[in-house]
Amino acid sequence: MAKSGARVGIDLEQSSIAGVQVKGAGQGYSLTHASVRALPQGLVFEGEVVDVGGLAAELKTFWKESGFSGKRCSLGVANQKIVVRTMEFPIIDAKELRAAIEFQAQEAIPIPLEDAILDFQVLATVPSEDGAGRQQVLIVAAQRDMIAQFVEAAKKAGLSVDGIDLQAFALMRAVAPPVAFVDVGAPQRADAAALINIGSGITNLVVAVNGLPQFTRVINIGYEGLVKALIDNRGVSLGEADAMRIMVGLSGNDPAVGDLEASTVSEVHEVLDLACEAIADEIRRSIDYYHSQEHEGQIGSLLLSGEGALTRNICGYLSQALHVGVQLGNPLQYIVENKSQFPQPELEAMSPRLAIALGLAIDDEG
Repeated sequence: MAKSGARVGIDLEQSSIAGVQVKGAGQGYSLTHASVRALPQGLVFEGEVVDVGGLAAELKTFWKESGFSGKRCSLGVANQKIVVRTMEFPIIDAKELRAAIEFQAQEAIPIPLEDAILDFQVLATVPSEDGAGRQQVLIVAAQRDMIAQFVEAAKKAGLSVDGIDLQAFALMRAVAPPVAFVDVGAPQRADAAALINIGSGITNLVVAVNGLPQFTRVINIGYEGLVKALIDNRGVSLGEADAMRIMVGLSGNDPAVGDLEASTVSEVHEVLDLACEAIADEIRRSIDYYHSQEHEGQIGSLLLSGEGALTRNICGYLSQALHVGVQLGNPLQYIVENKSQFPQPELEAMSPRLAIALGLAIDDEG
């Protein structure tokens, strides 16, 4: 697809599909379509396709209902069958670098090369003792069969996949703070931002420094744990529990919405606070691990996205639990024109769920 033409990003999650279509390039995009559709259970689990035929049928319906033009799309993946490593190599040309990566990847990556799809991105060049310099390279390896399931589901839905990207990289393109331009030789701040997308079954975490990914992790915990806790405690339906998550949520400064007794609100807070400890603990472990490695920059802020970020008071809860500033990210920061079917306030309210889809539709080189 041409950079200025229409591009569609599709985010397949355990409980829903989100998709957007944008036009434009660079720092300004026009959003022409946006859509979210619930998925039946059993089609996607922990970031992997479980039922190709069932997912294809849902994708076909979703595409038709959303009104996207054409049949081409980009997909994002995030699961435990993807390995991300940062390695150093001499400064050599691209062809030699790929050969060197494939050679070293045989030991560094726990996937047989014949079963993997391998990609890489040069992050930066660093000085070396011999004065020649070295380059830091981010290497991504994904199991070929797992990727093939996504492509097959799209194909059966009548769609053509233009590209498959890490959800973490898509999240960076949409939510990472813009890199500030500085004078040559001026000191640059190296504060890191942790971008956290809380989905239904998985949570995606990527640490960005000066617009570049430094660390990624997929956590097999999502907001469905909060919903399940409410179902078990309150004996309510899935829909009722999810509404409580959004309208009552965790304990915090924002009061509950709706006509509920104070005792009910207090009980919901107690249940969700306890259930959310698992998410906070995993994020804390990821941050601690990042800080234990030789990475540039200390994490100074957390930016949340995903459907789980719509849980009431979750920013305040995580800020208190992790002792770091937490706020919602802004996936619409590069959208300068809203031509979708949603009024701007409604689009902004649903934008956390659209973060990865937007990142998939936005040009990496724009």
